[in-house]
Amino acid sequence: MSKKVLSYISGITVLVTIPTFFIWAYFAKDENGKVQLEGNELIAYIFLALSLLAVTTGSIALRATNENSKKVSKSTIISGLAVAVIFVLWRLSLSR
Repeated sequence: MSKKVLSYISGITVLVTIPTFFIWAYFAKDENGKVQLEGNELIAYIFLALSLLAVTTGSIALRATNENSKKVSKSTIISGLAVAVIFVLWRLSLSR
């Protein structure tokens, strides 16, 4: 895959996921300002999957900026996935 296509995919997933999540959360909140996940599990799982996709493609695209070639190598994909996994594990450790 070329770096240009990967950066487009990464940018689109980030620019679609974040604003749509905040729009959904704004309209799904109750009078106390809390979002109840009961009944909205599917939407929450979709946003979780899109967020993981955005983090993964973003970290791979970030790691690909250091390469001189026009294609993304396997080592870049593996190191980008490692960065994404470390970021997700770090965020999960902060939520407890």
